[in-house]
Amino acid sequence: MPDNAAFNDQNILAPLIHVTRELTNIISEEITLLKTNRPKDVEKLLPRKNQLMASYHKEMTELSVRGGLPAMGNGAAIRDLKHVSRKFQSVLTRHTRLVKTLKQISENMIQAISEEVVRNQNQASRYGADGTRSTNKSPTSISLNQTV
Repeated sequence: MPDNAAFNDQNILAPLIHVTRELTNIISEEITLLKTNRPKDVEKLLPRKNQLMASYHKEMTELSVRGGLPAMGNGAAIRDLKHVSRKFQSVLTRHTRLVKTLKQISENMIQAISEEVVRNQNQASRYGADGTRSTNKSPTSISLNQTV
């Protein structure tokens, strides 16, 4: 006959373990899409990812209300949850690094474009051979020095 406490722990932790695995998988898929320059495909994952994040938060809240992991003992379900959680944290760390890197690349590219626009605008406002200041009649971009 199975240990009733271990069976109960498994029933309580099974949804959290499942949601954590699913969330790990979807974030891993997002990493792959970002690395392969397919940001539009990432948008398709957002509804499922948001649903999983809400479920994860709900399950973590329920676990906390029940006294957290110490109240669950040290059975197989706890070991499984710890293993899945370590993998989840690893994927989150990789995802964070990738997003920060992509953000930095984007900001550097915008900065370079802004500097080029300013350089081109400065060249267009020089004095001409007749002593008058020429103006740039073509439309130009506006650059804002702001980090978002």
